[in-house]
Amino acid sequence: MTSTRLSGIKTLFFLSLILITAPFYAGCGQDKLSSCEVNGFHLDTFTSIVAYDSDFYDKSDSFISRNKKAQERCASFLNECDDLLNHYESLLSKTREGSDVYNINHAAGSEVKIDDDTAFVLEKAIYYAELSGGVFDPTIGTVTELWDFQADSDKNLPSAPELSSALEHVDYRNINLEKKPDGYYVSLSDPEAMIDLGGIAKGFIADKIKEHFAKRGIKSGIINLGGNVLLVGNKPDGSSINVGIQKPFGGSAEAVKTLSLSDKSVVTSGIYDRYFEKDGRIYHHILDTKTGFPTTNDLLSATIVSESSLDGDALSTICMSLGTEKGMELIDSIPDTFVLFIKDDYEIVSSDGFPAD
Repeated sequence: MTSTRLSGIKTLFFLSLILITAPFYAGCGQDKLSSCEVNGFHLDTFTSIVAYDSDFYDKSDSFISRNKKAQERCASFLNECDDLLNHYESLLSKTREGSDVYNINHAAGSEVKIDDDTAFVLEKAIYYAELSGGVFDPTIGTVTELWDFQADSDKNLPSAPELSSALEHVDYRNINLEKKPDGYYVSLSDPEAMIDLGGIAKGFIADKIKEHFAKRGIKSGIINLGGNVLLVGNKPDGSSINVGIQKPFGGSAEAVKTLSLSDKSVVTSGIYDRYFEKDGRIYHHILDTKTGFPTTNDLLSATIVSESSLDGDALSTICMSLGTEKGMELIDSIPDTFVLFIKDDYEIVSSDGFPAD
């Protein structure tokens, strides 16, 4: 389900919620319209795409029709972006029947022809699995199948035998990706393995939507796919865009830090995003590939600032699994990539070069 609306520009974006702080008026002759936005629900998360409509005004339009035509152009562009969200979800969703991932998981080990974009995401997922020593593993699907972090009741835990059986099929090395003359093909050496690209798909889709901004000559906007915020350029007046890092378990508009950025990806993974409590313990969606249970360490959240949202998506999950020390060591080894950790006592630790307030 999606909706499109036109509004004043939002100047502060939280990673899990957009907060309107003040409208931005683009200048004389443009009235008060300054941005338009499409909202929806994709890949089990709320999504929002904002385009600053200064890119949609045409000086050849009459003054009377300028805003109306700008609105129409902006709405048309955002509908294209929403179509892209649906398209990539139809390739990468584990649960959507007929998607590439669904077809692989239900092929009983047989070879499946896939889209080039699906192949790219799988290659990146395998790369990050190798980089993390299996902490990140795209074949976690047999384990994620056992957990439900969205149900309103009946918060049942998987049994030890269920988890043990599911973990036998978690090994990214079972993914066989091959390029043939007519395209890419995938098979699973373990026919009971299941691919789940939930830790990387949103980042890839955000990057593809940003490419569409560039293709259509739209120089300014914000792509917000749940915890993935990807900035397109600056605001139309040339100023940076403010992104707030939400306080774990705090109010939806409560930030521990606000970043002023341009043309960057900001991705946060945290234990407060999707979780439930049972018998006084929190069970969250970031799962340990060795135990099948939620990861346990000293972290509440990890925020990655990088160029690519795909990279930030994978790395934020990896850092949450590694913990502060090992996560920091990894990020320090990757150029132009920065991390901010919020520890379980709410201490903030960030890597050298992480953007200042």
